[in-house]
Amino acid sequence: MLKQFYRIFSFIVLIGWSVSCRFPATEPDPIDVGGDTTVPNKPDTVIIDTIPAKNPDSLLAKTARFGTDQLFDDADLNLTKGIFANAANYRGQGVDLRYEFIAPAADTMKHRPFVLMVHEGAFLFGDLGNEMGKARWLARRGYAAASIGYRLGFDGASEQNACGGNSQEVVRAVYRAVQDIYAAIHYFVDHAEEFGIDSRQIMLAGSSAGAITVTALAYMNEADFEALQPGITQALGRLDPKADDSPFRIRALLTQMGYGIFKNEYINASNAMPTVFFQRTGDNVLAYQKGTFLSCPTYLPMEGAKLASDQLKKFETPFELNYENQEGHHLSYPEEYVVGRYSQFMKRLWSQNLRQVTNDAYDTVEDIELR
Repeated sequence: MLKQFYRIFSFIVLIGWSVSCRFPATEPDPIDVGGDTTVPNKPDTVIIDTIPAKNPDSLLAKTARFGTDQLFDDADLNLTKGIFANAANYRGQGVDLRYEFIAPAADTMKHRPFVLMVHEGAFLFGDLGNEMGKARWLARRGYAAASIGYRLGFDGASEQNACGGNSQEVVRAVYRAVQDIYAAIHYFVDHAEEFGIDSRQIMLAGSSAGAITVTALAYMNEADFEALQPGITQALGRLDPKADDSPFRIRALLTQMGYGIFKNEYINASNAMPTVFFQRTGDNVLAYQKGTFLSCPTYLPMEGAKLASDQLKKFETPFELNYENQEGHHLSYPEEYVVGRYSQFMKRLWSQNLRQVTNDAYDTVEDIELR
């Protein structure tokens, strides 16, 4: 029954309350045009056929792309850089928000699944270049990927003293970052033909603070932020000013190097999002279960990958929880391995092989098939 339910509603993914009506229920399913897009029997041969825009999941599942194989070399990839928006930082100064986009060049697939990547740095430091290693691994598998910058900094805190601010400033920092991710999504969606992306096959990938940001976008609306910080919308503007005129669809959250959500109760049966987690059980920055924002004692409570995955388990939503029984914030997994797990997760999702998988480091300790 769950697979039937998932098929019916797979084109109406709800991204919190603010994105709940991006694709109406009356929109017809894309037509599966068929074609031989499978990996052939000969191991030294790969067929990569053109798939039309708004790719059906069935074709993404069959194609040789997007899995564990690297079908493209670095020489086959094209890197472009640019600015997607300009916005005022916490000091009121306008800053350019930049991106780097990478994908196979001269590609036969004109509308690729797109991974938007958000870097770490406690909302105080970091750079989009930190995600470009994983973006390149994704592009080698046939994805289009982009790493973006977002507004950093909040009053009282610094890279040397992350706990020097207050909860009001923390919420504003997250709110600004979510605004910037929305702006980036709309930029790429509005230029989908130029970039060769499928605006209905978008994955949001975030590391540490980036994981907090993409999670907040998926599960929080303006009312949720207002409950944490009254007056924030009036002070900083709408969370997503283009909510009604630039439609898109988020298929999954891909997170690593920690995870954080202010309240796991934001995740409910209507908006539960397929998610990959990578976090240490002894994470000393973002708690694996319960803690505070950046583990600063005066900041808001925050909950980690374990409690979020428990919510997804309750709502029978696919996830993959990768944990290391170690102390510290930084993970031991190579970037290529992380991207491989992301890719395998998406292949299962597109194949309707819906599972809830838990891995202790590299060993699977639980694998539940959703029926």
